[in-house]
Amino acid sequence: MPATLRTRRPYRVVTHGLTYFCGKLSRLIQHDNWEVLDRSGHSPRQLLELTRDLARCDLAYTWGGRISMGRFLWAARILGKQKIVMLWSGSDVLYAQQELAAGVSVPWVSGITHWAVSPWVAEEVRALGLSCEYVQASFVNVVAHPKPLPRKFSVLVFVRHAEKAELYGWDRMLDVAQRLPHIEFHLCGLSEGPTLTGPPNMKLHPWMDNLTPLLEQVSAVYRPVRHDGLSFTVLEALALGRYVLYTYPLTGCAQVTTTDMACEQLQRLLSQHKTGNLGLNEPGRNYIANEYAPEKVRSELLRRWEKIILS
Repeated sequence: MPATLRTRRPYRVVTHGLTYFCGKLSRLIQHDNWEVLDRSGHSPRQLLELTRDLARCDLAYTWGGRISMGRFLWAARILGKQKIVMLWSGSDVLYAQQELAAGVSVPWVSGITHWAVSPWVAEEVRALGLSCEYVQASFVNVVAHPKPLPRKFSVLVFVRHAEKAELYGWDRMLDVAQRLPHIEFHLCGLSEGPTLTGPPNMKLHPWMDNLTPLLEQVSAVYRPVRHDGLSFTVLEALALGRYVLYTYPLTGCAQVTTTDMACEQLQRLLSQHKTGNLGLNEPGRNYIANEYAPEKVRSELLRRWEKIILS
């Protein structure tokens, strides 16, 4: 029976995993027939709440994958939960590859429903020996009237942790910035702790929860990661009509896999900017509006969740 015609209590879903994304997800699902509980915290009280809600939920949903048992999976297994969805999101695949190489895996985990945030992550999970499907779980707000590209052409680069700079492609960012000294680069994403030092044409910005103001100051985003799930920074940049150079193939982006390709693309964009022919990235904006709008992702997610619950 469709959810809109149901008369019993709302479906109850417990989410766990990456705190930022679980919070976004619980805020996305505001529906009379669904109760989505964010239980991504790790304090003793929050773990008790997680166990309590797991016992009475219709579906357990974890944002982050693994092939071994963590506290969440142990609790779900002990409580006899069978309706579990594991969403693989990026770096979790790298950890799982290490565990698989070390012979650390639990066959029970293969019986869980495995989803991935992108086609390339789904392929990597299948290489671990698991059945996995790409399900569009990422979403960004559609920007109806984005700000025009700024008068000064500049590029944003992102590194979340200095310790993982190589994974983010920091050496590639440095190479491109040094080869294009006439272009200004903005480095963002770093929180407290070790930092990074760039060339004179690279400005360092402190960590910020909302990247929109900085994205509005640039014309392009360069994300030369060595491994990624599906970057929200990329999606947000496209929604704002900015140009994106990305390691992976994604509609609205220029796929670049070498620094030579990145330099060529940025020089091309700069030339168009100087002649006044560089407008907003309309293909990127349309792609986000058509595929990643919150309403569309929410509708498809609820459809899939209900199908699993009723199966």
